[in-house]
Amino acid sequence: MVQIQPPLPVKEKLTGALAPFFIYIVMRIEQIENTITPVVESHGCILWGVELLRGKRRPTIRAYIDAIAGATIEDCEKVAQDLNYELAINDSFIDQDYVLEVSTPGIDRKFFKAEQLGLFIAEEFTLKLRESVDGKKTLTGKLVNVQDNEIVFNCGNEKLNLNFLDLDLCRLKPNFDELMRVSK
Repeated sequence: MVQIQPPLPVKEKLTGALAPFFIYIVMRIEQIENTITPVVESHGCILWGVELLRGKRRPTIRAYIDAIAGATIEDCEKVAQDLNYELAINDSFIDQDYVLEVSTPGIDRKFFKAEQLGLFIAEEFTLKLRESVDGKKTLTGKLVNVQDNEIVFNCGNEKLNLNFLDLDLCRLKPNFDELMRVSK
């Protein structure tokens, strides 16, 4: 999956034949975000993240929205309606037909930017690293600290200091026992 990342650090980290492709995707997502954000905010929501996925016949633009009280399916429907209109007007950066999906991030949300992690200190996460650490690319850890793009996780007995750009995936691992207890 494609993650939204600032273009300059990505250019520094990516090398080889695939680097131009990934930089192109990041730039395109930024253009899509710039178009989508005002529409999402006009509905009292925030844009959590955007994914640009390859499909068999056409690409999918998947926009995740959230709100203070949690985005509803009605929010998703209204935003999707307005986005279909807005993207049709501003389609200069989309050179083919596409599928638009608008969703909430859910309780096992994926994180697109380090700044999103601030409210989730002490929560457990599933991490997929770009480069292996001690022979592992997939880890589970509790978030300890976030400072700009620098993040710290407790993984077992070890503290792991990472740059958010070192992650392929950062997903909240919800405590379903605690969630069920709260809802009773």
